[in-house]
Amino acid sequence: MPDLIVANNLTKQYVNEDVVTPVLHGISFSIPKGQFVAIMGPSGSGKSTLMNILGFLDVPSGGSYEFAGKDVSKLDDDRLAEMRGKNVGFIFQTFNLLPKTTVLDNVKLPLLYSDVPVSKRDAMAKEAIEAVGLAHRTNNLSNQLSGGERQRVAIARALIRQPDVILADEPTGNLDSKSGQQVMDLLQSLNEKNGHTVILVTHETYTAEYAERVLRLRDGLLQADERIEKRRKVGEFIK
Repeated sequence: MPDLIVANNLTKQYVNEDVVTPVLHGISFSIPKGQFVAIMGPSGSGKSTLMNILGFLDVPSGGSYEFAGKDVSKLDDDRLAEMRGKNVGFIFQTFNLLPKTTVLDNVKLPLLYSDVPVSKRDAMAKEAIEAVGLAHRTNNLSNQLSGGERQRVAIARALIRQPDVILADEPTGNLDSKSGQQVMDLLQSLNEKNGHTVILVTHETYTAEYAERVLRLRDGLLQADERIEKRRKVGEFIK
């Protein structure tokens, strides 16, 4: 498969007045289209900073970042926002749903500022909701759902524009074991059956074992790039 993401000697530093804080110190890797990758590391390792760069929420201080064959390292905020909306589906630990809003309307949110005709948005949202097994909850308010169901709504929202990559940031962090298993099984199914590229940011080994590859960060450096021969199978989530 062709490479979807190519990071070459990525560096990142934050400047606050005269204080310079280096976070990433020259990270290089590539991710083929359709791969399931976990990014792991302790607090302060640079996981969140790298995630922000990969998801077009931030830009590197040095090095290059190619996405689908295009160097996106120096794009302006407007172009980054456009790529973020079209190319990346985000899943967060805290769900980020509107509480007194239906599942349907929550899933439609990414289309709000898009050029998708209003007449097509309900059908697109319903298709995404059905893909995560929540068609029976379409008209429920998000605050009427369990934690696992809310995360599945968040996954449907991430899928609605058919992004090139799903970026999941600690997606099971606020879930019990059973709900966490359902979410990880769903992400694995989207990867294996639908071919979605999935990047999972986590500090937990049991979620990383759903991936086929693990990038381990420490102190802003890529410490290891590991292939996982035996992946967890659907239903084998253990906490």
